[in-house]
Amino acid sequence: MTEAICQICLGLFTVESHRRAYRVRNCQHQKASPGGDCWFEQEGLIKLIAESMALRKPPNPTSAELRDHLLRGLQGAATVNENVARQHVSGLSSEERWSLLKFASDGLRDWLLTTYRERELIAVEPLQPVRYPDLPEGLLGRLKEWEDKNRRRLNTRIENGHSRASTTLRRRMVEPIALADFLAKNGITRWDAMKMSDRVAFAKTRPGVAQRKLRTFLSFIDSGNAFKVKRGRPPKKAGKVVRETRQIPIVQPDELKERLSEARKRLSPEQYLLFWLVAKLGLTAKSAYDLTLDCITINSEGRLVIRPAEAWFALPKSIAPIMKSLAQAADSSWPYKNPAKAPALPVMHSVIKRHRMGTEIFQNETTLLRSSAIFAAMHEGQLDRKTLSAITGVSKQTISEMEFLVPADIHSLVSHDLVAARNRAILGNNDD
Repeated sequence: MTEAICQICLGLFTVESHRRAYRVRNCQHQKASPGGDCWFEQEGLIKLIAESMALRKPPNPTSAELRDHLLRGLQGAATVNENVARQHVSGLSSEERWSLLKFASDGLRDWLLTTYRERELIAVEPLQPVRYPDLPEGLLGRLKEWEDKNRRRLNTRIENGHSRASTTLRRRMVEPIALADFLAKNGITRWDAMKMSDRVAFAKTRPGVAQRKLRTFLSFIDSGNAFKVKRGRPPKKAGKVVRETRQIPIVQPDELKERLSEARKRLSPEQYLLFWLVAKLGLTAKSAYDLTLDCITINSEGRLVIRPAEAWFALPKSIAPIMKSLAQAADSSWPYKNPAKAPALPVMHSVIKRHRMGTEIFQNETTLLRSSAIFAAMHEGQLDRKTLSAITGVSKQTISEMEFLVPADIHSLVSHDLVAARNRAILGNNDD
């Protein structure tokens, strides 16, 4: 018998002598015996924390360090009593509370969710870190100022009850970083040395959408504050050239129905739900995959409704049970009386890995399926831009461009039957 230091409670435990004894990390090994102060031998919250720490460590060192910090901090409070542990959780940031849920075992997760609900605490997924290439300090400094400004604004939105994806900050920084990298490779080390010819040369390497995303950042670089209030008479706008409407890929509604039917046979019910949200409702694959508990509830009529964008939408009765089972698997206490108090836990992440979703579920036709779903809704009489945007999150610019694809007779006259069918779809009474 030899003694070893437990990687969880940092106390001593005994290990039977065998050739791989050096690999034993805690007393839960079949060849080990717990020590006197073992966390696993205690009851209640401390045991749940020990079970969480015994789970596989995150491969990323930063995440592993955060997990250790959060769980040990909670254990220190739980050593006093459970009330102090609840106060400790209340003092954490919304992002730290989300991370605790991520690192928790099933038992600790239930305790945390109960605490969040009772104390009306918010748990929000942390913003993904921004990664910079090797850049001169004259370029890097302003980029980090822009990152900090956007981070503060996003966190303020959360405090005011709005939602934001964990990738938002990183996506906003893609084009500014690409511009800085372009300048550095051309020997420019300061933003004030950038000329209009440099901007034009960079623009030729990027698509039009990317250029539009740069406008606010360039305003920040030029003026020092992109969000300042501009008083006085606005400057005259330069004349705009007429641009050709972009070609939007679609398939006709009949063909889309065939693809939905084929997908129902090909995919599991949970995977078909993801397919349906994109190919029938018209969501992006990202917004469908990242749908969270606070955007799913049961309304006063007993229907399961979701809010992928601004408006709540009742799911058809053939689809609703699948979503219900996924929501309950994410949190056994769901549904909440007030969905805003529900934790922002994703419900689709257990269905399939993100990197496999596009190929296996959508067969590399995600954009085609989504635009076809929106076109089909417009073809069936849903021509109100505000409603379409509120349900699916599609931009009004895209809707405007797609209106040219809708037959003229749909614009000029919509039958009562078509309006009734449209309303059934919005209310979720249509099981197609």
